[in-house]
Amino acid sequence: MASRPIANGNISFGLVSIPVKLFSATRSKSVSFNLLHAKDQSRIQQKIYCPVDDAIVDRSELVRGYEVEKGRYVTFTDEELKQLEARDDHSIEIIEFLPLAEVDPVYFEESYYLGADSGAAKAYRLLADAMAQSGRIAIGRFIMRGKEHIVLLRPYDKGLMLHTIYYADEVRSSDEVDRATHEPVKEAELSLATRLIDELTQKKFDASKYHDTYREKVIEVAKQKVEGQEVSEVANKEPRRGQVIDLMQALKASLEKRGSQAPPAAKAEAEAEEEEKPAAAAAGGGGRRRAAKPAGTRRRAVSKK
Repeated sequence: MASRPIANGNISFGLVSIPVKLFSATRSKSVSFNLLHAKDQSRIQQKIYCPVDDAIVDRSELVRGYEVEKGRYVTFTDEELKQLEARDDHSIEIIEFLPLAEVDPVYFEESYYLGADSGAAKAYRLLADAMAQSGRIAIGRFIMRGKEHIVLLRPYDKGLMLHTIYYADEVRSSDEVDRATHEPVKEAELSLATRLIDELTQKKFDASKYHDTYREKVIEVAKQKVEGQEVSEVANKEPRRGQVIDLMQALKASLEKRGSQAPPAAKAEAEAEEEEKPAAAAAGGGGRRRAAKPAGTRRRAVSKK
């Protein structure tokens, strides 16, 4: 079945206008469950309850309220909200062009394919090729469902894709997150980590290699239940990993598992660190080491044998 457009628009920059159609680029396939009454397996209904009146409320009695402070609301009618919506002129107004690397993926929200509308094939092809050749993406505004969105247009698979992106005040600051910025990193550790990253690096992302194993397990067990088969416990393939105690040893073991050896410089520094551990323990008092016996005592013990 051919994809159906969810909206129409016009890419506009300068005096250029290119009619396009928007198509959903993604759809969630996560499994969902309905709540059933265990007694008779019937699907339950959710009712709207008012705790003040202790009664079930009909939807016709509801109004929209915006919380201005804790427990205090102002209400809006549907007509008032309709008047506040942005005027939808179907225009995707390009404001600026810039390299894709300048926009962090944290801002990406929804993805849509842009297809050429009737009579716009030449202009669409020209814009897509020009953006691909220049290595640029476009930032613009687009009104969809009454809300103004900031959007990003980029070349994709010989065509164009549109992403709605979050506004700056919708992205949380990372300042409250402990990012271990004051933790020192040794050259040997950095060298091994970089080597491991190089070993695991691929030239191209292949999304088909990855699967939603939880969804696959649920579907498989559901089929077994329908067919009346006995459901066997599905074992987890990945073992639980413990906390990494020795980072250097973990990095070296990871490389050795892949059939690689640590770089000579990193290996030498790691061995030097291992040699420093006993010396450091001895310098700290040597509380766990036995004191050496005098030479004469050792000779007398041998002579008695």
